[in-house]
Amino acid sequence: MNSLSPAASAGTVRLPATARRCKGQTLTVVHPWAVHGDDGGMPEPGTTAVVIVLPDAAPLLDAAWRIDPALVRRGVPAHVSLLYPFVPESALTGQDEKGVRSLAASFPAADLLLEEVVTASGFVAVTVPGLQPVVDGFRAQWPGLRPYRGRFGARPAAHVTVAMGADNPAAADHVRAAIGSLLPLRTRAAAVQLVVLTAEGWQSRFTAPLGVPDGP
Repeated sequence: MNSLSPAASAGTVRLPATARRCKGQTLTVVHPWAVHGDDGGMPEPGTTAVVIVLPDAAPLLDAAWRIDPALVRRGVPAHVSLLYPFVPESALTGQDEKGVRSLAASFPAADLLLEEVVTASGFVAVTVPGLQPVVDGFRAQWPGLRPYRGRFGARPAAHVTVAMGADNPAAADHVRAAIGSLLPLRTRAAAVQLVVLTAEGWQSRFTAPLGVPDGP
């Protein structure tokens, strides 16, 4: 489950060449928590991620689920990934957790407008440009962690994944049309969560409010 300061790092937002906006222009997106590992398998228990959950974006996932439940990972809320994968749980330190809390406090909570649908590589997403500075800030804080293990370039765009596995173009078109009818959609980024993959699924380790100092 992110205007905003610090300023975004310089550089071009890169997306797959196959990505396309509803208006036919090229853009980049990648899906977050369910991204496969380097070997093409699913992430292992102990994998962590830093995310911002956007509850008001849940209707987008619901719309995709009504078209085909297999396209939506139930139990994974609408969110923007700030860092995936983050430090493995086995190597996570108190300093890492303090860093997440401190950086979350340095960005204000933000009202967001979601209005653009993109499709690429069998998935459908909605971009969240208002959170790109937050995403960039977290990536800059942990430069040794490559977003999505580097499979999608150095600076994938901030986004909410709506559907995955929409390899049938007709299915992707149906989802895009359904969620497009719900846009523009207003939501609010209020907190950052550190989540960890367990045998029971993704679980929140802690929540850090945006713009709120962490203790004295």
